Amino acid sequence: MNDPNSPAPTHLDARDPGKPRSLDIREEVERELDAYPSTENLVLLVPEDCWGDLTRQLGASPQAEETTYKGVRLRKAAVSAVVAQDGF
Repeated sequence: MNDPNSPAPTHLDARDPGKPRSLDIREEVERELDAYPSTENLVLLVPEDCWGDLTRQLGASPQAEETTYKGVRLRKAAVSAVVAQDGF
């Protein structure tokens, strides 16, 4: 029986059923990079709450607001997933 005090699922549910739960932030960046045939001039926005983990994995400074990975600029941003800046 459903608990009447717990919220029902809504269309605002942020979980993506197509996204494996085991992905870390670097793997999410990799998947986004794979989606683009050309990464020239590509800027990816990375969620602020994942920025520390990503910079640690890449050996970059967590205090920086931007870093480069595989020739692509990664920028710390107020987003909920890794997205391309021009598609934001």
